[in-house]
Amino acid sequence: MNFRAIRAVILDFDGVIVESAGIKKRAYRQLFEEEFSEHLDPILEYQESLGGLPRRRQFEEIYARILREKIPSGRVDELEARYVYLMLERVMDAPFVPGAMEFLEAFHRQHHLYIASATPEDELSQIVRERALERFFRNVYGSPMNKTQILRLIAKNSRFAPGEMVFIGDYPTDRDAADEAGVPFIARLGSTAEMEKCPNRIQDLTELPALLRSTQITEKF
Repeated sequence: MNFRAIRAVILDFDGVIVESAGIKKRAYRQLFEEEFSEHLDPILEYQESLGGLPRRRQFEEIYARILREKIPSGRVDELEARYVYLMLERVMDAPFVPGAMEFLEAFHRQHHLYIASATPEDELSQIVRERALERFFRNVYGSPMNKTQILRLIAKNSRFAPGEMVFIGDYPTDRDAADEAGVPFIARLGSTAEMEKCPNRIQDLTELPALLRSTQITEKF
């Protein structure tokens, strides 16, 4: 894979464009610390492993795998509403990942840029709009589609081959989505140690232009 072949760059939002991983962890702590304080550490550890999955799915998984009880009717809606309340303003104010704005400014005219996120699409679009980022992206995609579906939809609508695209994410679920869609993957390090195993990896977006321009991007994940 080389720079000339890449026509579309797809970026996750949280942890790739904005530094929001710590914000999410604090929000999960606030959601569960009062009622399930004895399970809090396992909940937070398990949630970290679920990064990149839609939050409603994460709530269901936490109840099933950690709390080992059936999630009460309406509980997912309650958790999601409180999570949005805790998160939204903080994400609006979260700092950009180093190099993010410089990358978007430099690359949006020469490449098709997209966002692929597990955040609900209407909420994601609001954040992107209020942070004045709309002009950089051909489209912004979020849940209920999963990231594999999003990558395949971008390939279909743009008529790009998967090998002409690259996806930048920060969780193993991002890597797995790229693998399933046949799209080369670049890991942004920092959210989980497992991403250190990815052959294509960057500390932040200051390193992304050089990697994209190199001939070193492997399609093996």
